Amino acid sequence: MKPFKNKQKQEITMPLYKLLIILFVTVLLTSVVTFASYKFGLNFGNDKQKSLNKIEEAYEQIDEDYYKDIDDDKLTQGAIDGMIKSLDDPYSEYISAKETTSYNEEISGDFVGIGAEMEVHKGFVRITSPMKGSPAEKAGIQPLDIVTKVDHKSIKNKSLNEIVEKVRGKKGTTVTLTIKREGKEPFDVDIKRDKIHVTSVDYTKKKDTGVIAISKFQNKTTKELKSALKQAKKDNVKHIVLDLRNNPGGLLDEVVTSVNLFVDKGKPVIYLETKGDKPQAVETENKKMSGIDDMDYSVLVNKGSASAAEIFAGALQDYKIADVLGTTTFGKGIGQVHKEFNDSSILKYTNMRWLTPNKSYIHKKGIKPDKKISAPKYEEIEIIDPSKTYQKGDNSKEIKSIKIGLKALGYNISNENGKFDNELESNVKAFQNDHKLESNGIFTDDTTKKFIELLRKKIRSEDKQLDEAIQYIHK
Repeated sequence: MKPFKNKQKQEITMPLYKLLIILFVTVLLTSVVTFASYKFGLNFGNDKQKSLNKIEEAYEQIDEDYYKDIDDDKLTQGAIDGMIKSLDDPYSEYISAKETTSYNEEISGDFVGIGAEMEVHKGFVRITSPMKGSPAEKAGIQPLDIVTKVDHKSIKNKSLNEIVEKVRGKKGTTVTLTIKREGKEPFDVDIKRDKIHVTSVDYTKKKDTGVIAISKFQNKTTKELKSALKQAKKDNVKHIVLDLRNNPGGLLDEVVTSVNLFVDKGKPVIYLETKGDKPQAVETENKKMSGIDDMDYSVLVNKGSASAAEIFAGALQDYKIADVLGTTTFGKGIGQVHKEFNDSSILKYTNMRWLTPNKSYIHKKGIKPDKKISAPKYEEIEIIDPSKTYQKGDNSKEIKSIKIGLKALGYNISNENGKFDNELESNVKAFQNDHKLESNGIFTDDTTKKFIELLRKKIRSEDKQLDEAIQYIHK
């Protein structure tokens, strides 16, 4: 569901050692030349050296003469951030050493913790679901449990990020959660932290159709996808919907091996084009999965499908393995690489653009579906911030979203404009009465949270876009 998910990084990434040999040679030669210029005082008379000298001179001047003490790490990060900002590229960034761990966890899908999904609820956090086989599940944590304390310290009104940071820690260490469960007195649960892998592939069977949802392309996605396809064959499923909606991308290596399950050895998955070079094919390296042709495939996408998800959809579309259903994808046809420094900080920058097997460039265009199937409007409304207040007389795009959402929840909304009018005020009061909230007609705080909660439940239980895709398949 797009409106209520935190935006994730829309990127394809690959390790530097996996780049084209020609790029490696270029970098190596550049390094040798740079070393020689510094070591032996060689001067090639170019503007680059002058620029480097200027940066160094500015750094030293500030470090030595600024009226307050300078944090060298902060000054260095500021200089790099400034260079990144000048690129005007939302996908290039500097990741500090402190942020590296969480960034790597996001890419790999692995982290150390207790293995429970949580959400903010009335000033505390509520367990939405303990992961199967996780330390949390083994310790007896249940859905709807309210966590009021972590290690005997109250977490009231703390942000979710702050709470998650307290719950996570080193493998083998113990965290104590104080749990409030309906019908019971608050009690403590000791949970030993362990390495958790968040799966990126989910398989369900809907009548005679298998639905394989891929949330992102991370480590082990191909292995998980292969396992899901095997299960579908065991279930005698004849048609598979590969659901890539709101998949923001991920690792290039992983999406290439995932495509390789469907496409035989030696076929281009994409073409990479780096500065000054002709497009070079990234080809499949193995035979396709045995028995893969026994089933038919469709790929379901939306505007939240980006980067590696577009590579996957584009390849299966170009090779006519699958029809693409849904709405036009995000349109991210560029990729990034990582440069890791000695202190574990990372410079991520765009160094390539990519093309589909048919050499289509989709950047800022997206992949157009073979059959357009739109989601209900309430699935794509603007995010409503619970800390903001909306009331009679206001006018904004968020108010339009409130109207669309309330209408979807069964309230009598006759127009979907951005005006907070008498009708909306009346419906907000009715909504508040129905859910035992203060009935003042003002949309904020607990009213907003309940609104979001109910829409989430509706979307999870009524996936109309998927249902329409399945109907189309069986026409």
